[in-house]
Amino acid sequence: MTLRQLELFIAVAESKSFSQGGERLSLTQSTVSQHIAALEEEFGARLIDRTGKGVFLTRGGELFLQQARRIVAEVGNLRQTMNSFLGLKDIVLTIGASNIPANYLLPDLLGPIRKKYPGISLNVTAGDSWEILKAVKDRQVEIGFVGTRSEDPAFDFVPVCVDRLILIVGAAHPLRQSPGITLDELFEQELIIRESGSGTYQNLERALIRTGRDPGKLKILARLGSNEAVRRTVSTGLGCAFVSDLSVQEDLDRGEVYQVNIHDLQIERQLWLSTLNNRTCSPAAQALISLILDRCQRDHP
Repeated sequence: MTLRQLELFIAVAESKSFSQGGERLSLTQSTVSQHIAALEEEFGARLIDRTGKGVFLTRGGELFLQQARRIVAEVGNLRQTMNSFLGLKDIVLTIGASNIPANYLLPDLLGPIRKKYPGISLNVTAGDSWEILKAVKDRQVEIGFVGTRSEDPAFDFVPVCVDRLILIVGAAHPLRQSPGITLDELFEQELIIRESGSGTYQNLERALIRTGRDPGKLKILARLGSNEAVRRTVSTGLGCAFVSDLSVQEDLDRGEVYQVNIHDLQIERQLWLSTLNNRTCSPAAQALISLILDRCQRDHP
């Protein structure tokens, strides 16, 4: 049984004629008869009665017609869906993003995405970097936009742009007027930090280890689950915090928080786009990756 035979059977049943059914599909009457006979032989049942007054469906033919119409309609839906998929029309693309990309990069990209690919709608799942990577691995999202990289070979990582971590304090903090502090003085400060699964904290931890310092000796006043919570806490004058410079430029300009330089410590981290290795990305995902790379590497080299 082929799709062509199903379409032919429907044409014959609806026109009540072998010749007219054949004309719909540009087939001769003898070819139509052969295909109908092949279907009847395959299923071991008479589907059409041929009489001098025309052709009539048997009871089995009526049941066959119902299912044939359903199958042909589903194939039509499938073709339409794949055409939309390949043509980037009416596509919902689910991606995951950690705090910094989700809140400070993706919002600026929505306009360009909408303009260039009006048929793509984004469904963004937010979480810390490890939560997003897990979602990529579990195929809950197709792309992860994260601030840390896993060594798991299941992932493929593409570098997007560089993000700097800076130390900030509030207007009432004693370090506000400081020209800078040393690493030893950093370990004397009370810190507000992100949760251990965040890319911000992991990059801070790695940077301190590279200097020969033990991150476990930092004075942690609180661990908070979002960059916004960290920033707001520090702005009240309580503690100091390492945050992405992408996330606080407006706050620095308004004088709500202040940057404190740390001698001999510069923390830069790479932001990454992550997909599953050896998995073919959808056309929508490929288009989005290309746009993100182009815009972010231009605006945040």
